[in-house]
Amino acid sequence: MTKLIDDWLGSYITKPHAELGRSGAVCPFVEPSRRAGCLVLYTAEWRPEFGLSHMMRIVENAVESFATHEWASKNPNLHSLVVAVPDLPSEAHWLIDKAHELTKDRVVGRGCMLGQFHPTCEEPAARNSGFPVNRSPVPLFAVRNMALHDILFLHADDFWFAEYERRHGRHYEKPDRLDPDFVKLFESARARLTGDLEPVH
Repeated sequence: MTKLIDDWLGSYITKPHAELGRSGAVCPFVEPSRRAGCLVLYTAEWRPEFGLSHMMRIVENAVESFATHEWASKNPNLHSLVVAVPDLPSEAHWLIDKAHELTKDRVVGRGCMLGQFHPTCEEPAARNSGFPVNRSPVPLFAVRNMALHDILFLHADDFWFAEYERRHGRHYEKPDRLDPDFVKLFESARARLTGDLEPVH
């Protein structure tokens, strides 16, 4: 199972993809994280009697492990934790998606990002809604620290955006240095949150 995930990381996640809608690797964090020895893999037990509440506990345990792990590098951008659920049957893949949905507020509130992956995952790429980017050979979750580009994933919800702005809003004081798409999403979300008719510049 470890080799299967490692091969997937090396052949897909760390490579560009024509349907991403942007240049660069599917996840630009993974290769630097691997090189720094900061990608940690855990396996979570799954039994037939388990259900959604147990899957949510898997997420919560993963986030807690991420927060308390002694990382090989102090650079928070390199920290990545993957928790695989290899015994989860295909008919229960929906539990990965549902647990992701139900725990996202708490995860974002802790300054982290949670990704869900499984063989039939329909989660679309941020820049191409027709491409289901989060397909993996083994059901799993990935945890990392919130990053600047996460405006792509956090702009549509007021709570998520407020957490994002608290951590990364200072970067938008000099918007000419940022991706214009990031700035547009940030200003739109900021205007919505404050009730302004026009985006804040």
